Amino acid sequence: MWKLSLTLLVVFFIMTKNVSSKTLLQVHEGSATSCSFYWTRFYNRDSPTMTGDWETLNNFRREYPGEICEKPVAVDALLLDGRPATVSGNVFTMSPSVGLICLNANQGKGKGIHCMDFKVRFLCVN
Repeated sequence: MWKLSLTLLVVFFIMTKNVSSKTLLQVHEGSATSCSFYWTRFYNRDSPTMTGDWETLNNFRREYPGEICEKPVAVDALLLDGRPATVSGNVFTMSPSVGLICLNANQGKGKGIHCMDFKVRFLCVN
């Protein structure tokens, strides 16, 4: 006989610039616990270089010690001017454990396309 273990995760979350924290409710086998989560501020390390744009968690931790939680659960990116990252047309990778990396080499050879300037923020859980 299989024992059914059910974890219900309810996230009250609206992704807007004005939302800085919300509540996470986890229900597991009849007991409920809650914790809060919050977005960090946006970080922008530098302007894109000859190789691309490197908005990495390790660099931010070195440059801003203590500002970012140990294990972010999500990452959000915008262009430096505030537009969504997706309108850049750039190919980039993004994860909460790494941050954002955009390589000029991945933008299409011979097309003269370079990475735009991104900024990122991280979602942390208390």
